[in-house]
Amino acid sequence: MQKSKFDNLPCLTKEEAFNILSTPIEKLNLASDYYKAVFHLNKYPGADTEKVLRKLIESDANAQPLLIAKRKAVEVLARLKCFNAIPSIGLCLEDSDPYLVENAAWALCELGCKDNLLIKKIAELLDDPMQNRRVLIQSLAGLGALSEVSKIKLFLEDDSYSPGICGASIAAIKKLSGESIQTYKLENFLALNNQNDRQCAVLDVIQADEIKLLPAVLKSPVSPAFRLKAIDILWQEKRKLNGYDLIDLIDSTIKDDPNNLDLKDDLDQVKTERQLIEELFATDFKRAYIALRTLLSREVINIWPPLVAYLNRIKRDYGALYFFMILFRSVKGWEQPALKEIKLIAFSCLSKSWPDYIKFKPAAILTLMQLYPSSCYSHIGTWLTHSHTPFWVTRYSALIGLEAWLKDDQCHYLLRDLKYLDQDPHRFVRSKAKSIQAIYT
Repeated sequence: MQKSKFDNLPCLTKEEAFNILSTPIEKLNLASDYYKAVFHLNKYPGADTEKVLRKLIESDANAQPLLIAKRKAVEVLARLKCFNAIPSIGLCLEDSDPYLVENAAWALCELGCKDNLLIKKIAELLDDPMQNRRVLIQSLAGLGALSEVSKIKLFLEDDSYSPGICGASIAAIKKLSGESIQTYKLENFLALNNQNDRQCAVLDVIQADEIKLLPAVLKSPVSPAFRLKAIDILWQEKRKLNGYDLIDLIDSTIKDDPNNLDLKDDLDQVKTERQLIEELFATDFKRAYIALRTLLSREVINIWPPLVAYLNRIKRDYGALYFFMILFRSVKGWEQPALKEIKLIAFSCLSKSWPDYIKFKPAAILTLMQLYPSSCYSHIGTWLTHSHTPFWVTRYSALIGLEAWLKDDQCHYLLRDLKYLDQDPHRFVRSKAKSIQAIYT
């Protein structure tokens, strides 16, 4: 198994993981070994793995390393679809650790728990302000707890509750009863300053199945992954959104022009190019988008000199790489030294040492196909093939780049690569390929 740059835990065999979990805490090399063992057991489904994990979560040991491992064990049992573990996971709802309770409620939802007593217990936990009420509400919605709608509605009668709790309540009520109430709040939450609140709002719009709020979602300055998820889930077959074209929305979201986002904020102030470049490393997408939008209005001659000092840092920062890919293809007039460096960075983004499903890979393909078409011709077949390029957004980006070439009357012979895409596993890739073929063949 090839390790990604994000898998920093040393690989363990199943037997090694079992041995660690049977070792007393005082004999461990590292306190984090319990968590590491549980983490790796996710790769080894089976009755023996389930037995070991159930024993762990049923133990009354409360040392911090064991508690952290228990939280992970509950998650792993759910991901491995260990339905027989539902009673053991249900016991965790009684624990004093709210994070373990949170994971247990989520896991019971993932496993489709039908035990009414456990569902009732989750609802009772809503009375405890120390619990993660958002997750509890989401779990009740996922478990179809229609009888708890009246209790969930109470969270909409008090403005003191957080947007996350309020949004989850709106979505849960819609999912359970079909009743749309206070959905205008979800639209407001999409523009909040706190990034987590905005991300939660997107997920709540999806959970509430409010396709009419999709245009507002697509203006929210969150990761494009959230916006694309909203399009993918909300816009199902035969569904329409008046005044909007599905392919146009996907294209626009993947190209991700910051000028299309709701960025009205006092953060948009006069800054030097160096300060703006530094902002592209921000973990808050809104800050990064504001800086990117401002940089796009500056002259390239003023951007490259301060940017040179950041090149090594850019290559290592998977968050910033996404924004720099947009910057590189959007700013005009790069000189040859800059173009050479940009090309190296963009191709390095496509390295297999990075995870396939990372957001900057589609952005890198758009950049390469726009700035260096002759260097990309031989890669098109690979970029369009699911087995080589499993992330649908990356394949779709290659189609956006190919369409741009065809508009300029370049490389019509590459249309041959589209004939295989009618079997692509993702409907959006199939639709994009068909729309291109309809125009150019």
